[in-house]
Amino acid sequence: MKRIVFFIFMFSFFSCKTLPKFVPVQNHKSSQIVSNGIERNFRYLLPTDYQTNTLPLIFVLHGGGGNSEGMIYLTRLSERVDQDRFIVVYPEGFANRWNDGRGVKHSITDQNQTKDVLFFRDMVSYFKKNYLIDESRIHVVGLSNGGFMAQRLACEAADVFASSFSVAATTSKFLSQNCSLGRPLSVGFIFGKKDDIIPYRGGTIFIPKNPLNDKDRIAAGESISFQDSLKFWSEKLQCTSENRRYIQGIKTKINKDIVQYDYESRIPSLRLRAFLLENGGHIWPHGFYYHSEKKYGYLSEDLDASSAILDFFKETPKTNLGGN
Repeated sequence: MKRIVFFIFMFSFFSCKTLPKFVPVQNHKSSQIVSNGIERNFRYLLPTDYQTNTLPLIFVLHGGGGNSEGMIYLTRLSERVDQDRFIVVYPEGFANRWNDGRGVKHSITDQNQTKDVLFFRDMVSYFKKNYLIDESRIHVVGLSNGGFMAQRLACEAADVFASSFSVAATTSKFLSQNCSLGRPLSVGFIFGKKDDIIPYRGGTIFIPKNPLNDKDRIAAGESISFQDSLKFWSEKLQCTSENRRYIQGIKTKINKDIVQYDYESRIPSLRLRAFLLENGGHIWPHGFYYHSEKKYGYLSEDLDASSAILDFFKETPKTNLGGN
């Protein structure tokens, strides 16, 4: 339990200190734009040999209370930029949160009804203006609060995004009642069945109020169950069949620990995929963390979430990731 609580709040404690094999935070470009009258910030990384070639664009959203620096370290997606040929963007939520539609009472961004969907549209415009972007391959992935936001973008900006992926998040009750999908797109999930923040069976989300006392929790909106989330999106994406199978983790210790769901759609090239970790919690599986100079490592040894997500993005319509 303490490990989960540490994970949720650890982003605030990251420094710019370079760790082995990491692409340092300072190697990323930092930029600001004004969106809806508010200065918004984001970091991003280009391939080292970038010139004028057209590239996919991947947005990576932190969880509630997190930041862009934490997601750079946690996901290590920047390490894959040269190999898989894409531009990765780590935006900052307003007051460290995203307005994903749940109406969280204690959240400043929810109270102010921050126009985060507009912020992402404005960021896409920024990259289209300054770089050559493959507009058929713009993707978003988010963790927890960021995962709920990724689904809101799927609902309200499907004209922009080719796919949306949520980690440690199901579908919010708000979206299940208000999602009007303008254009079908691919959707993915990674979820731990033992998540003690987002209930597997749906209901009220409770988040720790104090990182040092995980029993002191406050309500943070409502979600539908993991299975209902898959049903909701399978209907939205016009899926006709479901295939589920057990897959091996990075270091398999328990048989039948990870269930992979794949849905076939009437729409060519469309994907709905989900990974359910039977023993997983509220984490980015196989995400990297550190809390001192001498003690750092992976949060789990099951699914490599970053690789699974990039593989999913490679299956977007029209072209493959990096296939120029």
